[in-house]
Amino acid sequence: MKKKVCDAWVPKRNQKGGEKGFFFVPSLQELCLEMLADNADAMVSLEGVPDELIRKLCNLLCDSRKMNTRFLELLLSGSPTEIRLKDCSWLTEEQFAKYFQTCDTTRLEVLQLDQCGRCIPDYALLGTLRQSPRWLPKLITLSLSGACRLSDKGLHVLASSAPALRSINLSQCSLLSSASINILADSLGSLLKELYLDDCLMIDAAQIVPGLKKLKHLEVLSLAGIQTVSDEFIKDYIIECGHNMKELILKDCRKLTDASIKGVAEHCPGLCALDLMNLDKLTDLSLGYLTNSCRALHTLKLCRNPFSDEAIAAFLEITGVSLKELSLNNIKKVHCYTCLLTFLSIGSCVCGCMHWKGSLCS
Repeated sequence: MKKKVCDAWVPKRNQKGGEKGFFFVPSLQELCLEMLADNADAMVSLEGVPDELIRKLCNLLCDSRKMNTRFLELLLSGSPTEIRLKDCSWLTEEQFAKYFQTCDTTRLEVLQLDQCGRCIPDYALLGTLRQSPRWLPKLITLSLSGACRLSDKGLHVLASSAPALRSINLSQCSLLSSASINILADSLGSLLKELYLDDCLMIDAAQIVPGLKKLKHLEVLSLAGIQTVSDEFIKDYIIECGHNMKELILKDCRKLTDASIKGVAEHCPGLCALDLMNLDKLTDLSLGYLTNSCRALHTLKLCRNPFSDEAIAAFLEITGVSLKELSLNNIKKVHCYTCLLTFLSIGSCVCGCMHWKGSLCS
């Protein structure tokens, strides 16, 4: 009887994709922040702590679901310049009103209250802002992603209270209509540089073109998931206003075809970042347009598209030197050698193609 020949031993991989026994050693700062997050309830003050460290600590607390009103009170004490909470799903209307009505926001420059649908309906904003007509005089960046109870009326109050606003994230604000863009344009037309409208399902792309054209200095526009974004929208808006555009996010705008990418490539000469994920009507022609015209690109996301291996390889050969990040997840025709070429060329590639089981990243 023949002995069974054992299969060649293959090392197991840990959750981060490395070989078993390969460890990522945390820095001393990371260890200290984790210790602080574990004992956040014992903290009595954040005075003197740099904003960068407070931001990292807030992220740790939100990720671990340990953020609470006690730490929020520490964040709002004094006269903060940044308040960053990427998950406010735990915060109630009453708590929002209680703590923000007494907060000194005269120096506040960054306000992030994502996933705040539970705590920020229009009437809560009106009650808080009624205390001062210029509640946010120095605010530059505002993020209210997931504010599903914020309407056009509430946005008008916010825009009027933040006259210096440069960047606003309104992703997943499902009550906002196309009129919201006119509200922003009337209040912030000469100032706003960044606008994020991902998955705002009541917004009709064709109806917001006049308002977008009033935002003369807009450099970043995200319309991910808005199904009314079409070739006609790109033609009407990008051809006239694309010269200022530095970042354009069109992920999941599945009506777009090669004609749109041609328009973007020809009329956005300074474009640095472009997200074209999950646009199944695109062909290799789109990569050709980008190769010929978008020489300033350093970030390009092409996941879940039907591009060929040859087209991506040709694109890399010409533009690979300027790229810093290229995402190729779930492009079935991309070969592992192209992924390897990408990694060697730009040092950062994410690939989940059929021939390469895994990912390469810097």
